[in-house]
Amino acid sequence: MVPDSHEDGRDDSVPAPEDSGKAPDVRLARAVRTVAIVSRVFEQVCRDVHVSLPQYRLLLFLRHGPKRAGELAARAAIKRPTLTAIVAGLEKEGRLTRIADETDGRGVRIEITPKGRAALEEAEFQLGQVVDRLCELGDYDHLLGALDNLASIVDAETFRHISESEERKKEGSSGE
Repeated sequence: MVPDSHEDGRDDSVPAPEDSGKAPDVRLARAVRTVAIVSRVFEQVCRDVHVSLPQYRLLLFLRHGPKRAGELAARAAIKRPTLTAIVAGLEKEGRLTRIADETDGRGVRIEITPKGRAALEEAEFQLGQVVDRLCELGDYDHLLGALDNLASIVDAETFRHISESEERKKEGSSGE
C-alpha cells in the first residue's frame, strides 16, 4: 500500500500493483473517486428533474435524430433488454416514440419527442450548473478546458468502439 502522506488527511492509499514494482499514481485513484462522486451528484440532479441518468444518456443519443434500437444499444453500450426497459419508460412518459423504419418495413426507429427534448434540455441545464459551480471553485478556464478535452477523447473512443462493434457484426454475418 502507498501510505497516506498528506497533512490535510486525504486518504490516497491504494494497493500497489503486485508485479510492477512501482507505486501507482495516486491521482488515478483520486480521479476515479471524483468521477464516482460527481456521477452520484448527477444521478441526484437528474432525479430532481424527473429523468434518470440512463434516460438522460439515451435521450442524448437521440437528440440528432431517430435511431434503430440496435444502433442505440451500441451507442449507449447497453444490452437490448436494458434498452427495451428504458425505452418503454420514456415512451410511457411521452418522451420518445417509435416510428416505422423507412428502409426496413419490419424495423422501427426510436425518436425523441418535444417533451423528451424539453426533459433533455432541463437535465442538461441543471447538470451544467453543477459543472459550472465545481469549475468556479478552481481555475475555471483550466478545469472546463480539461473537461472539454476529456469529452473529445471520450467521444472519439465511443465512435471507435461503435465502429469496431459494427465491423465485428459485419464479419460475423458474412461468414468470416
